[in-house]
Amino acid sequence: MLEKTCPIEATARILGSRWTLQIIHNLREPRRYCELQERVGDVNPTTFSQRLRFLEQEGLVQRLPISQAPRHVIYELTEMGKELLPVLDEISTWANRWLPLEIAGNLASSQHRSK
Repeated sequence: MLEKTCPIEATARILGSRWTLQIIHNLREPRRYCELQERVGDVNPTTFSQRLRFLEQEGLVQRLPISQAPRHVIYELTEMGKELLPVLDEISTWANRWLPLEIAGNLASSQHRSK
């Protein structure tokens, strides 16, 4: 008999990898690959491509090739992916309430690195 997986464990398996939540957050509107990668931040290109492919396989993101010149690819959230946006908004609200020092510290260190 197959054992049923806990929904939290199954969700963490999909969303728990680094960059996943940033990718979903930055796909609130469809974006080209390069624009999305720039918005996500300092991510290795190979890791970024792997993460996008994984999210496609899981049904959260879809890749739309555009044949008009110049040819390019657009990434967007599927309906399943879009349903995560309110969850991300709640996580952000929670973090702003309970983690303000960590958030401020990360902003300060990322601004320092970009100078």
